[in-house]
Amino acid sequence: MHAHLPFVRHPERPDYLEERWFFEAVTECYLPLIEVFEGLVGDGVDFRLTFSLSPPLLTMFTDPLLQRRYLDYLDTMIRLGESEYQRTAQDAELRSLALFYLGKLKGARRMFAEKYDCNLIQAFSALQALGKLELITCGATHGYLPLMRTKEAMRAQIGTAVDYFTRHFGRPPAGMWLPECGYTSGVDQLLKEFGVHYFFVDTHGLLHADPAPVNGVLAPAACRSGVAVFARDPESSRQVWDRQAGYPGDYDYREFYRDIGYDLELDYLKPFLPSGNIRVDTGFKYYRITGPGPHKEIYRPEAAARRSAEHAANFLFNRRQQVAFHSRHMSLPPVVVAPYDAELFGHWWYEGPQWVDQLCRKIYAEQDTVRMTTPGEYLQKHRELQAVELPMSSWGEGGYSLVWLNPGNDWIYRHLHHAEGRMVDLADLHAGAQGLKRRALNQAARELLLAQSSDWAFIIKVGTVVQYAEKRIREHVYRFNRLADQIEQGNIEEVFLNELEHADNIFPGLDFSIYSRHRQGRYRDYGAGRAHFRILMLSWEYPPGTVGGLARHVYDLSRALIRHGDEVHVITCPVPGEDAYSLQQGVHVHRLAPEQLTAADFLTWVGQMNRGMSALSDRVTEQWGRPDLVHAHDWLVGEAGLQIRDRYGVPLVATIHATEHGRNHGIHTALQRHIHSREAQLTNEAVRVICCSNYMAEEVTGLFGLPDGKVRVIPNGVDPANLLAGRSREPDCADLDTRGGVPTVLFMGRLVPEKGVQVLLESFPAVLSRVPGARLVVAGRGPYQDHLQGRVQELALEGRVSFAGFVDDLGRNRLLEQARVAVFPSLYEPFGIVALEAMAARVPVIVTDTGGLQDIVEHGVDGFKVPPENAGMLGHYTAELLANPLLAQELCQKAWRKIITRYDWYYIATETRDVYREAGER
Repeated sequence: MHAHLPFVRHPERPDYLEERWFFEAVTECYLPLIEVFEGLVGDGVDFRLTFSLSPPLLTMFTDPLLQRRYLDYLDTMIRLGESEYQRTAQDAELRSLALFYLGKLKGARRMFAEKYDCNLIQAFSALQALGKLELITCGATHGYLPLMRTKEAMRAQIGTAVDYFTRHFGRPPAGMWLPECGYTSGVDQLLKEFGVHYFFVDTHGLLHADPAPVNGVLAPAACRSGVAVFARDPESSRQVWDRQAGYPGDYDYREFYRDIGYDLELDYLKPFLPSGNIRVDTGFKYYRITGPGPHKEIYRPEAAARRSAEHAANFLFNRRQQVAFHSRHMSLPPVVVAPYDAELFGHWWYEGPQWVDQLCRKIYAEQDTVRMTTPGEYLQKHRELQAVELPMSSWGEGGYSLVWLNPGNDWIYRHLHHAEGRMVDLADLHAGAQGLKRRALNQAARELLLAQSSDWAFIIKVGTVVQYAEKRIREHVYRFNRLADQIEQGNIEEVFLNELEHADNIFPGLDFSIYSRHRQGRYRDYGAGRAHFRILMLSWEYPPGTVGGLARHVYDLSRALIRHGDEVHVITCPVPGEDAYSLQQGVHVHRLAPEQLTAADFLTWVGQMNRGMSALSDRVTEQWGRPDLVHAHDWLVGEAGLQIRDRYGVPLVATIHATEHGRNHGIHTALQRHIHSREAQLTNEAVRVICCSNYMAEEVTGLFGLPDGKVRVIPNGVDPANLLAGRSREPDCADLDTRGGVPTVLFMGRLVPEKGVQVLLESFPAVLSRVPGARLVVAGRGPYQDHLQGRVQELALEGRVSFAGFVDDLGRNRLLEQARVAVFPSLYEPFGIVALEAMAARVPVIVTDTGGLQDIVEHGVDGFKVPPENAGMLGHYTAELLANPLLAQELCQKAWRKIITRYDWYYIATETRDVYREAGER
């Protein structure tokens, strides 16, 4: 059973209509179900149920204001019952029902106030302690995960829920009910981070898995993360859920839609209604369903009770037949997962709790074919599950996201997604916040969580209390943005913050850092993995031997892994003046001897390098111990990686920084075919493949036919501290209009056709027509330099374009200090680390909308993007930034914020370690 209500709490008014949702559910559902469970325990009936308690519901259970208001509600309804008992004196049947309801209300008040001291968590906790209920949690505010933009937002929903559940019950939940059963790729990995062992999907969510489940939905499967997934059984669901064909529509059962709140005169009802004039359901319902027409006959509880017993017997009969049939064809015992909203039992289907009572008793006493169990119990006995990849799914109409994303409610997501990104940035930028700022950050997180509740989009779709749902979304988004503005401006209004903390007081212990990109699950299950790794990292280049961006990537990644406590050994090529072994900032750097690399032929040289690396790994292992894994960077070191993997029996992880096919727009020569085959071998034999951008991940997956889930996208990073040496002053976006004296445009990179410098040269005459004093500096070297210098002459750009040649780190920093705009017009670019470096040095950037560059820059927000080979647009935006320093400053500042929050090497190392951990578990 999944018990959930949206968080509704309005201290500003004592009779807020929507608070009755909670009051009615406690009266008609939760208290009757607790009473049933306790009756079963008292009678010695052995039963098992899984019960999901959503965090908003737990918060409302424990809120003193709602507890007091619920008692007021009960007292009002009891007075109505007493009035009804008098009013119906002349009608024996109606009077009997009035007395029946009055007794229920008085019993509910005694149970709530006296037995459980107004806190129902005590009741559920006791039933869990007895082993009768397996309590699990749900998303923090029932946010629909598939429509969230960031992993951090999903992590916050899951992590906050696990933390809050643990605070109340003293242990983390074994399972989680995904809000709306909404699953999307990666959710299972987040569940694993927080120690959640299983979750549920709708029927098609498992039947459409790859590979198809051999046991259908009658056995759980395992995601690649190891987290188990159970699927809803459609047959048992129809028997209960369907109001027409299912049990709740039986003519003997109480008619939900006939209530005295709408049938009787308003003057009579006035003392018992909200504000004295708003008609609502009172729970006094005197009629049974009777039939499909408007004619209704008197409700008879005794007849309804007999029908609920009959329906329980029918349900059990069908499950016994189902289990007996499938047991003959399955290697595992079939498990029938019958999930329902808890509010069905007692509210929509008044006799539901009686049906549950009868079903538990009959399963226990009247047969031995089936027995009740929980997912946790089942998994303890049956650990070997089929591994599958799940598709996106939900249990909503259509099976996907139609209910929560449609023309009526799609407007909400631009606000929610913007707030998500902003909250993640705030968490990273203010990681050590204390005092008033910390309170404001925590409250901003609460407002975002509340705005994300799937209930609001659902209400808008079905068209019930639409104004209220829209009001709640707008209020929470407004409150979040106002707090975020105050935090960023350093001017927090404490009075406003106090008001929000009083009104939206969900999750008192919430920590805003749950949104940080650097945050990891508190209850991570490391399995067989290690807390720290000994990593053997292979790279043909490593500083100071730098040819391209690969060397810098390996250098920064290895140092960041050291900060995590890992032991990193880099095996690389010799560099004049560098020792064969050195310890550089905690990284063990082992270099081959120059005499090992003597071949003039490229492929022969590559073979020598791989044999040397393989032999050197033996000496490293002999001295420092067996590695936990080997991490190979690009195909050039793949052969050594495979040999080390096989020799020591350790996982191989490969990072592909670029492909031969991508560099050359196809495979055209024998050399290219050889390199392509080496790339294919490495990517297929590695346990996990890392790419630096979505573009590269798609390219690698498609080129080499890799299965879904094998490739992980982890961007490159940049360390702003590396860009300071050699400068005369600290980087600052405010000096763009005077920087360098001359309006300078900078390009940095290898001089090869795919870097697009030829397009930049073609665009420059248009730049000069608008900014006559501009100049272009091209830094780098390569085989295309002579051609480019010829183009300078052809375009009459002598004196306006200079070639700086190869620059080291100090030279790069000095050029960035002088630049007002940096342009990277690549035709093919797996990532584009130089663009990140420019952004980190506070230089506005223009990039082509291709490869990894398209992931780095958000057009018009933190830079500009132009189509590849479009010299006209490139010239337009370059001139625009040179001529409009205020615009340039705005883009520069937003780019800097992105750098320090999204491209931090410590976070990138954290993501890489997750891949290592996955590799070790394979």
